[in-house]
Amino acid sequence: MGRIQANANIHGLRAIQLENEWLNISILPDVGAKLYDLHWKPSRRDFLWHNPRILPQTFAIEANFDNYWCGGWDEGFPTCDACEYKGESYPNLGELRSLRWNVLAADRDGDDFVARLCAFGPISPVRAEKTVTISGKSPVVKIKYEIANLGPAPLDFIWGTHPALAATAHTILKIQARTGIVGLSSVPSLGTPGQRYSWPQIETPVGITDMSRARPADANVFCGHYATDLHAGWYAVEDSETGDGFLLSFPVETCPYLWLWLVYGGWRGYHHVIVEPWTGYPVHLAEAVRGGTGRTLEPDAKFSAEVRAVIYTKGESCQQALRRAQFA
Repeated sequence: MGRIQANANIHGLRAIQLENEWLNISILPDVGAKLYDLHWKPSRRDFLWHNPRILPQTFAIEANFDNYWCGGWDEGFPTCDACEYKGESYPNLGELRSLRWNVLAADRDGDDFVARLCAFGPISPVRAEKTVTISGKSPVVKIKYEIANLGPAPLDFIWGTHPALAATAHTILKIQARTGIVGLSSVPSLGTPGQRYSWPQIETPVGITDMSRARPADANVFCGHYATDLHAGWYAVEDSETGDGFLLSFPVETCPYLWLWLVYGGWRGYHHVIVEPWTGYPVHLAEAVRGGTGRTLEPDAKFSAEVRAVIYTKGESCQQALRRAQFA
């Protein structure tokens, strides 16, 4: 069973819904073309975190993204952290996350269901395109991104993808990294900013912390860490109690850094994990360029990346899920 509904409605906003036997996903074209839902139909579970206090809504490009963030799955370009760069002021998560995207197509393609959307950068002279495909034969979602430089000059940028996942006290982060770097931390047990460690064990003033293990919401802590020296282009977020997992496959040669935004009640009362593949480090355009990890898009050139998300359940390993992602 599969279908695509191009004229759906979620909280008063137009939505595109794609469905197969296992998954039901929704896209909000008027809120940065974000994925809002990733429902696993067998258990009726939505793997994407939704803000319990903020519904999806449109907002101005100059607005603080965090104050309007409804959850779901966004992208960042040409920065993650708000910054000033070459005379321009870029908001947090960049300039595309609040735009109204045009729907180019929403239809069936063989056994798959495909939605294509595009938008033009209001600050940078770019055309961005996003293609979301849900497989008709397996629980796999493919998302392809393409950004073209329409201007006459080279354009510096970093790019990343930002899926917010609901967390529990049983959440485990399976990340293929050798090194962790503390970006920020609300408590000593989550490290000291600038500290490097062998992922996932970090030595802190109050003992050794396993960063791959989530904490309950009443822990009232949060942190932002980087995972680097990646030896594979995938990670999984798994519930050790139920066995359910979310696996994301990404091009590690394009995105060699992960930014981990781990919130266990300590930031605005939220409880979620966000593991983001990024092209640069740190996730601040000006600092990434200074550090030599920013990228440059030449005139008439295109940047592209594809990620694949897979849901797996108890009895299936993340390696089996990875194989499904690779051959979808």
